[in-house]
Amino acid sequence: MKNEGRIEHRAAKVSLVTGLSTILSIAFQLISVPVCLKYWGDQTYGRWLALFSAFLLLRSLDTGYTVYVGNKLNYLYHQDEDALRKHLASAAAGIAVIATLQLVLSAGALAIDPLAAVLGMPAGDTDALAGKLGLLVLVLSWVLTGSYLGIVHRLLIPAGLMYQAAWWAMAFQVTQFGAIMAAAVFRLGMLQTSLLFALSQLFIYIASALYVRIALPAFSPWLRDISVGTGLRDLAQSMMLTASNLIQQGSTNGLVLLVAATAGPVAVPVFTTVRTLTNLWTSVTTVLTGPLLPDVVRMHVKGEAHKLVAMNQAYWVLVGSAVSFGALLTYPLIPFLYAQWTRHTMPLDTGLLCLMLGSVVVANAGALIALHLNGINSLRIVLAGSVARAVFALGIGALGYSKYGLASFGMGILAGELAATALTIRHFVKHEVNARGTHLSLATFGPIGLSVSSALAFFVGTGLGRWSGIEAWIAALTGVVIAAVWGWKALDGSLRLRLFDSLAPLLRR
Repeated sequence: MKNEGRIEHRAAKVSLVTGLSTILSIAFQLISVPVCLKYWGDQTYGRWLALFSAFLLLRSLDTGYTVYVGNKLNYLYHQDEDALRKHLASAAAGIAVIATLQLVLSAGALAIDPLAAVLGMPAGDTDALAGKLGLLVLVLSWVLTGSYLGIVHRLLIPAGLMYQAAWWAMAFQVTQFGAIMAAAVFRLGMLQTSLLFALSQLFIYIASALYVRIALPAFSPWLRDISVGTGLRDLAQSMMLTASNLIQQGSTNGLVLLVAATAGPVAVPVFTTVRTLTNLWTSVTTVLTGPLLPDVVRMHVKGEAHKLVAMNQAYWVLVGSAVSFGALLTYPLIPFLYAQWTRHTMPLDTGLLCLMLGSVVVANAGALIALHLNGINSLRIVLAGSVARAVFALGIGALGYSKYGLASFGMGILAGELAATALTIRHFVKHEVNARGTHLSLATFGPIGLSVSSALAFFVGTGLGRWSGIEAWIAALTGVVIAAVWGWKALDGSLRLRLFDSLAPLLRR
């Protein structure tokens, strides 16, 4: 009980580190482009981007399996430690299968030009051989360390070491950024850059593995009690999550290709820059929800549905209100900031911006529930959400372009997020709340419903040109504030006191 009472403090600590990590990630993106262009030039930098994209594509093949096994470790930690050890050890078997596929594809790119072209490495490139060898080096270093050790690293989450895990995640970013900057400054070729990056990857993953071994000695040796059958069963069961990730990636990249096909290449930077702006609020949601993963999984395992409901209510009041209010409050500043950022070289598509901001507000409302369902491996609903996002985003974007222009892609993204969030919340209420004997009334959704609908009415109306001006903006802000006050008063008194005690130090600064 003592551990549960400090959820707010742990979440605040982890959010601080993950927030810093997000800021660093953005800073690294802003710094790396001019540095790489200055020392490498656009051609060499372009080759590295293509090579690294191919590496990330092959690396993503094990993402679904890593997340699936990691989630299983999260809830087995609270149920059955022997089963946890068995699945942890047996993960090596599943990783071996995926690693073999990754190595075959990367080695195949050396000899099969069409495969290399699919990976974004055309045969006509004058530095093609060095790039293909570099890809093999990167994949080899990944399968030797990051692939399995990424699963081992997830032991830190249920063990109450998520704060330390966040610092290690930041260390990964810093190490890899340093390797790329060094390669660019010294004007290394593709193979040399790949070797340097691979060495940095080996170093940081081995260092993290040593830390986990020291911090959690009870689980080592990790490969004890390995079962090939268990590993392969986990691999088969993770395929739905892998498919979900691939669909999500396909939708993200497919939208860019669809924009290029329908609106022409000149529209691609307009779309991607607007998406980058709106993704900043998505990052805020991720930073504030991620630290709650161990707690929602523990509550699920213990059948504490009433606590899950209370946590979501608190999340809607604090995080939901903060994102809706923040997106509305900063909206008038975006045209000026966008013009400065792009140096007045690209027009801001207001319709696209508003509709994508609306999708961010909707996604934020269901983010904690989505985190919960992902964390307990509810794979069917996760896949259904990914399919809904992809179908609506691509379908409406393509069909509506002739009438609404780029705003049609914003409509599709918003419609997909509305559908996915509705599916997610319905599944949560039916299978995680009602099925466990806890009643969730419609009034519970009143505050978050008012908050989201207020922000959504402004963004959709403005995006479609139905209204604009300060009156609509103030009305939306007022609706969000009223919803926040309503939601705060609806919280349990003891929970309000705990939240106030957690926020008080921040308010006094």
